[in-house]
Amino acid sequence: MEGKFLSGLKTNNEAKHKRQEWKNSFDFIFATIGASVGLGNIWRFPYLCFKNGGGAFLIPYFIFAILIAVPAVILETSLGQRVRRGAVQSWKIVPIFRGLPIAQWIIMFYGSLSYPIVLVWTTKYLVKSFSATLPWSTCDNSWNTEHCVTAAGVKNLTTFNSSNINRTSNFNLTYHVNKSISATNEYFVNEVLHLSPSLDQPGALVQDLVVYMLLLWVVFYFCMLKGVKSTAKVVYVTATLPFILIIVILVRGVTLEGAGKGLRFYVIPDATKLNNPEVWVAAGSQLLFSYSVGALPLVTMASYNKLHYNFWRDSFIIAGLNTLVSFLSGVAVFSTLGYMANYQNVSIESVARSGPGLAFIAYPEVISLLPIPQFWGVVFFLTILSLGIDSQFATLEAFMAILYDNFTTLRVWDKTTRAVVYAFLFLICLSMVDEGGVYVFEILNNYGMSGWSVFTTVTCEFVAIGWFFGFDNYWEEIELMIGRRRGKLWLKTSWKFIAPITCSIMALYLLVKQKPFAYGKYTYPVWGQLLCHMVALSSVLFIPGYAIYLVISARMKGESLYKLRRQSFSSDVDEISEVEREKKIRIHSEAELEMLSVVQ
Repeated sequence: MEGKFLSGLKTNNEAKHKRQEWKNSFDFIFATIGASVGLGNIWRFPYLCFKNGGGAFLIPYFIFAILIAVPAVILETSLGQRVRRGAVQSWKIVPIFRGLPIAQWIIMFYGSLSYPIVLVWTTKYLVKSFSATLPWSTCDNSWNTEHCVTAAGVKNLTTFNSSNINRTSNFNLTYHVNKSISATNEYFVNEVLHLSPSLDQPGALVQDLVVYMLLLWVVFYFCMLKGVKSTAKVVYVTATLPFILIIVILVRGVTLEGAGKGLRFYVIPDATKLNNPEVWVAAGSQLLFSYSVGALPLVTMASYNKLHYNFWRDSFIIAGLNTLVSFLSGVAVFSTLGYMANYQNVSIESVARSGPGLAFIAYPEVISLLPIPQFWGVVFFLTILSLGIDSQFATLEAFMAILYDNFTTLRVWDKTTRAVVYAFLFLICLSMVDEGGVYVFEILNNYGMSGWSVFTTVTCEFVAIGWFFGFDNYWEEIELMIGRRRGKLWLKTSWKFIAPITCSIMALYLLVKQKPFAYGKYTYPVWGQLLCHMVALSSVLFIPGYAIYLVISARMKGESLYKLRRQSFSSDVDEISEVEREKKIRIHSEAELEMLSVVQ
C-alpha cells in the first residue's frame, strides 16, 4: 500500500542525495556571468572587431545577438531550470537527441583541459610581474638570442617589416628590419613554452609550468569542494574583479598618447567588410563562444535554480553584461595598442593580435613601456587569471553535475570523487606543459571547443526544442515557471527558423573552408591533420550515432518511433518546487488514510 501511494515521492535515501540549489538570485547571476564572460571577451572580440570592419562588425554582432545568441541563452537556462538536472538528464525530454548532451560534454571536456594551460601561462607572467625588472622587457637573459630587440628599441629601427612571420609562432609575431625578434616574443617562445620544433617532438616537461599547473588544480579543488555552495562564494570575487580591473586598464589606456589612433582602428566602420561572409561567421562564432552556448555551463548553472525563478530577466542581464565587457575590453586593449604603435612609429596592423598573441606578447610589450610596469603587469594578468578561473569553475561544475546526476551515490563521496576526477584531468594536462605542449593545446583550442562543431550542437538544440518537442509545448513549460511573457513570436521565429538555418549554414561554411592546420609556418603532418579532424568529430558524431542506435533498438523491440520524438516533463526527469512537493505529500497522505479507513 505504502509503495503504491508514495512511489512518486522521494525516499530517505533520495533526500540524502538531494540536488543543491542557489541560495539567492545573485548566486546564479554571478556564477553565470562568470561562466559566460571569459578570455574570449578580452582577447578575441577586440581583434575580430578591428579585423572585420571596426564598428561595421557590430552590425552582424547585434543582429545575431538578438536572433540567435539571446534566444539560445533563454533556451538553455529554461531547460536546466525546468528539468533541474544536468544536461544528460535534461535532454531526456527529446530522446532522439540524447546524443546531443554527450557531444556537448566532450566539447566541455576539451575546454576543461585547455583553460588550465592558459591559466598556467598567466600565473607565470603574474608571478614574474613582481620582479624588479620585467623579464620580457630586456634582452640580456639566458633565453634571448642575438636577434632580440626590446619594445623601446623598436623605435630606433628605421623600417619595420610585418610580413616576415616567426616560423615557430602562431600569434602573428613580427621580425624587424634586420630579422630582430621582440623580447616579449623570445620570452614567451623560449622561456615560457621552451618550444620544440614540431608536434612529434614533445620534449621534456617544463618544470615551473608543472608546478603552476599543480597549484591551480589544488585551488580548483578547494574552491569547489562543496559544489555550488562554495562556488557561489568564490564567484562573487572572481566575477566582479575582472570588471574592476578592466575599468582600471581602460582609464589608463585612454589617457595614453596615441590612444586615439588605436580607437579609430577599433570603432570606425568599414561597411565594405559586410560583403564578406567571413565577417558574419566571425560575429556568430564569437557570440556562441563568449555566451558559452552550445556547451553545458548554462544548463548546469540554471539547474540549481528554484522552479519559478525568473531566468527570463537574467538571460538579458547576462547577454547585456557580456556584450558590455567585450566592448569595454576592446577600448582598453586598442587604446594601449595605439600607444605602442605611436611610440614605436609603426602601424596598428603591426601590433594588433588575437588570442594568446595579445595576452602574452603584444600586451606585455605595452606594459614594458609604461611607468611602473610591474603594477600594470599585475593588474592585466590578474584580470586574465580571474576571467579564466571563472570559466573553469563553470566547466568543472558542469562536468561533475553529469557524474552526480547519472551516478547519484557518488555525491556521498563527493570529496574523493572530485579529487580523483581532478587528478585525472591534471595528468592529461601534463601533455600540454612539455616543450611541444602548445601544439596539442592549439588542436584542442581550434578543433575541440570552437568552430563548426559548436554551431552544429546549437543547431541541434533549436531543432530539438523548436520542432521535435514542439515550441508551443515548451512555451507552456516556460509559462508554468515564470508566468506569461511577451516575446513568444520572437522566440518561435528564432528557435524554429532563423537560428537553426543560420547556424547550420555557418557550420557548413566553416567545414568547407577548412585549410591544413598550421602553427605559424609549421604545418602539422598528415597524422596531425587527422588528429585535428578526429577531435572535432569526436563530439558531434554522438548526435547521429545515438539517434541511429535508438531507432534500431526501437525497431527491434517493435516499438513506435513516435516516443523518440518527445517525452513530457514527468517525475523521472522533473523535480517540482518545495511548495508543490509538500502539497503532493499531503495529498498522498490523505489518500492513504482514506484507504486504510476503508480497509478497517
